[in-house]
Amino acid sequence: MKPIEFLFLVLILFCSCRKEPNYHYLEIQNRQQYVLTAGEGEPVVVFLNGGGSDLKDFNEVQNEISKITKTISYDRLGIGKSELTDSPRTLENVTEELRELLEKEGIIDIPMIFVGHSMGGYVARYFLYTYPKNVAGLVLIDPGSEFLEQELRKLQTQEEIIIADSTLNAQLKLIPKGFQMEIKAYPEHDSILKTFSINTDIPITLLESNKVDENDPFEVKLIEIQKKLYRDFQRLVPQTKIISTEKSGHFIQKDEPNLVIDAIQEMLVKVQ
Repeated sequence: MKPIEFLFLVLILFCSCRKEPNYHYLEIQNRQQYVLTAGEGEPVVVFLNGGGSDLKDFNEVQNEISKITKTISYDRLGIGKSELTDSPRTLENVTEELRELLEKEGIIDIPMIFVGHSMGGYVARYFLYTYPKNVAGLVLIDPGSEFLEQELRKLQTQEEIIIADSTLNAQLKLIPKGFQMEIKAYPEHDSILKTFSINTDIPITLLESNKVDENDPFEVKLIEIQKKLYRDFQRLVPQTKIISTEKSGHFIQKDEPNLVIDAIQEMLVKVQ
């Protein structure tokens, strides 16, 4: 084999190795955090899981997107394979942990697209508000709204609210500690997001689930309120594109992964 042919082969093997999924741990805030990076290229697509969910939620989507650009997903501290932390799961703390993670991965100064599901959508919005420089676009997957809880409570009697709160407190004892900590921080998430607006012209795509049990009046009303709140958000941030589905539940990235893959691919074209 000629030297030039050997060098070319080494380069191919090197590039191929770099594109292989890389599961590893990083020390974040003195805790071990579980991370997956895959693919090469820019912008980097950062996947943000919903409350209590680990990086496996985005397995199929990340696998496809990593074929065309660099991707990163991770288990938040206290979730999945990441170490539990004593730090409250406020948006400030979770965002600072994410920033430290991105810095240690060497991608903090590279354009990024955040793909956030549910609570991950809150984290994406707060990160954009706090560190807007390198966020090139958002894909929000059934992200909920900071106004949803207060709108739902308008439909409930005081007795129903007391029963719902009591039921939640009982259920909290049955789930892992890390998820408990995240749920307890949800009211504070809502309070913080109500204090600022998104003043940006970056593209935003919001995928909403309209799947509902027609025999459940409360669920029907929940979807109606959520749809209204998403469109209120769109009026405030007019570049937001809403994609609706009646086939998927809350986990659109698992029920209809191609919808999410297509949305990210379209976003990648927009921000090039």
